[in-house]
Amino acid sequence: PPPRPTADLPPRGGACRGPCRGGWRRRLREDAESRAKEAQEATTRLEVERRAKYEAEARAKIEAEEAEKRNRALQESLETERKGKQEAEARAKIEAKARETVAADTRAAVQAELETNMEKRAEIEGKAQAKAYMVAKAKAEEDEEEKMRADQARRAKEMAEVLRSKAEASAPDGDAEAPRTKKHSGGRRGGAGLAKSLGIGAALVLIGAVALVHVVPMRTLAVKVEQALSKWLHDDVSIASATFRLWPSPHLRVENVAVGKLLDAKASVGKVFLDLPTIFGDRLSVNELEFEGVTISNDAVKRIPTWGNPEGKGEIGSVNQITLRNVKMDVKPNLDSFNANLLFDRKGELRSANLNAATWTLVMKPVPDKGIELDLDLRNWVLPAAAHIPISRASLKGTWSGNQIVVPEFEANTMDGKVSGTLKVTWGTGVRLESDLAIAKVSAKELIAAFTKDIAITGRLDGNFQVASEGANAETLLKAPRAQGKFRIAEGTLSNVDLVAVMQSDAAGQRAGVTKFAELTGEYSGAENRSAYRNVVLQGGVLRGNASLEVGQSSALSGRATLEIRSQVAQDRGSFNVTGTVARPIIRRGG
Repeated sequence: PPPRPTADLPPRGGACRGPCRGGWRRRLREDAESRAKEAQEATTRLEVERRAKYEAEARAKIEAEEAEKRNRALQESLETERKGKQEAEARAKIEAKARETVAADTRAAVQAELETNMEKRAEIEGKAQAKAYMVAKAKAEEDEEEKMRADQARRAKEMAEVLRSKAEASAPDGDAEAPRTKKHSGGRRGGAGLAKSLGIGAALVLIGAVALVHVVPMRTLAVKVEQALSKWLHDDVSIASATFRLWPSPHLRVENVAVGKLLDAKASVGKVFLDLPTIFGDRLSVNELEFEGVTISNDAVKRIPTWGNPEGKGEIGSVNQITLRNVKMDVKPNLDSFNANLLFDRKGELRSANLNAATWTLVMKPVPDKGIELDLDLRNWVLPAAAHIPISRASLKGTWSGNQIVVPEFEANTMDGKVSGTLKVTWGTGVRLESDLAIAKVSAKELIAAFTKDIAITGRLDGNFQVASEGANAETLLKAPRAQGKFRIAEGTLSNVDLVAVMQSDAAGQRAGVTKFAELTGEYSGAENRSAYRNVVLQGGVLRGNASLEVGQSSALSGRATLEIRSQVAQDRGSFNVTGTVARPIIRRGG
């Protein structure tokens, strides 16, 4: 409060007289009222401030609650949208899969119907062709027989003329020498001349007979051979023409041999070695067969197990060997033309089969209660897959039993290194391949180049991988294999990026370059045009890096990497995002 006024106060030790006394009291009252008013105002002001503070706190609390509520509502909305999106995507995938399934089923049904119609049409056309072929063959045989009879008559006439001229030429000599013979030798020279003439005639007849045997068609014998081979192969066999040959050993030379109702397995020429005493009997015995220019269609390939069925073969004859040359099979993937040598026992069961082509050799030997032992040797062969991997030499030994082939161990030389492992192939409704591979010292440059030209990696590759692949048939088996395993590449380079420069400048993450390394290790998995590289570790000089990368469609690259440089003059460490493509990676610091 302000200082009290002193004008009206009574002097010290004296009494206030007159108006002084009333003014002092009034001043005291005014001072008290002023102080009370000021206290009231202060109290009011404090109350107002307190209320304002409470109101501000309440508003802040309400606003915070409302903000939290709005945030929670937003999160719930986003979560609902996310779940809705996921459900929509799931429904879309299910619907797409259902559509694909329906489309696949529809395509399969249509394809089956088309194949059925094509098979029926092919069977009808084949029967018509076979009928026309048989009619044409019968007419050709009649014409050939007429021509043969005319040739036989002409040659017989010519031979008779030759013999008659020979006899007439020798008769005068005998008459002129008769007196002298009687005088000197008693008629022996006349007998010698006649014997000579008869010998010459017999030789000419024999030569003519042999010549006729080589050109005269043997239709009756060809029919017997057709019947015997049809029973032996459990399939129709037709022979267009046949002649008998004595050199180098007696056999029947056949041309245009066809097997099957549709004539879908053919041989241009062949030899049928017969048991000669059975030619004139009811039961013909065939010992050996040789065919050249063999073509087998895709449908005929499926009947090979039927041809090899030993049931009833022992009753027909004793075919102990079949030799096939220049065999071409209409199969996918394409198979090189090959020669085959098949050996059979007296019951018609296969003893061994030896197949030889320019790039492979296969030996098959049936083993009782085990199946068929396989010994396959490959040389300068290319793997029939999307990645054309060259195989300089490979050796596989396994067993074929039922609907599977098991190779417990194989070895191969490829791309300056070695590959070994196991192999299993099974088939039924489809074909499946499974293999465990161990790779040693393979050229990483050649292997990577077989898959892509977008990047080059040098060095020597070691690793262990598991490979599996499935397909509807052998042609599609290796279209989309799946693989996973661990790898190590020693003393090599990585193209398209310089990681040391990336550590020094952000702009270097978009420039091409080369990174040298002493060792690159990691884990690989790949399927359906996608691949992933996990736990990748790169070490080289002052550089060390770790990364996890994925390669998607069109070689799209994504992932993260951690790089570190350690040297005596500088140390740096950073995390990087990897994007772009394999051919043009983009590496940016961050994360």
